[in-house]
Amino acid sequence: MTTATCVPKEFLAFLRDLAAHNDKAWFEKNKPRYERDVVEPARALVRRLSADLGAAFPHVVGSDAKSGGSLTRIFRDTRFGKDKSPYHVHVGMHFWHDRGRKMETPGFFLRIDADEVLVATGQHQPEPPLLDKIRKSIDADRKGWEKASRDKAFLASWGGLDGESLKRVPAPYPADHPSADDLRRKDFTAFARVASVEATKPGFADATVARWKASRPLMSFLCDAAGLPF
Repeated sequence: MTTATCVPKEFLAFLRDLAAHNDKAWFEKNKPRYERDVVEPARALVRRLSADLGAAFPHVVGSDAKSGGSLTRIFRDTRFGKDKSPYHVHVGMHFWHDRGRKMETPGFFLRIDADEVLVATGQHQPEPPLLDKIRKSIDADRKGWEKASRDKAFLASWGGLDGESLKRVPAPYPADHPSADDLRRKDFTAFARVASVEATKPGFADATVARWKASRPLMSFLCDAAGLPF
């Protein structure tokens, strides 16, 4: 099975057209184009990224399966929102720790839409038991956390941590805790954004993996906190 270092320009063209014609009739008519220009190139890129990530992070995995693997679903859940558009106009790719499930352990994420590429690393909104472990680890090893979250290479590639935070420092930690801002975090993630055209260039896979490698200290800390091998 072939791998790919980028996606074709037709990949972005389909996403632009889908954004302009986000309805079932148009999608069904263009489904062969979707499979050819989006699904198969995305699967090929997943294979390449999985291989490169696996070499750098032995416990990180991905899957090119059309369903249940790294690729996010094209179909939107329209039950609760005002936007009833049936399809996502981006393609997401998850890479996760082999001892857990997607989104439940530290990992990596990539999202490509017609205008922008979003690259992400870390742990998105951990469940309470894992959140408690991460906070306890930050409290117990403040120097280690400072190095993990503010390493020069990490800041150069990511600019720092992002995501949601609580308004107050959670109990049992004092409001004036030296790591108060980090203990308030609900996310332990970082994001980088580049123009979508970058995803069509042959060096895209290498550049993306290099950025993920720059988050190694963060990933190591989070995996240690979670009791996962790194």
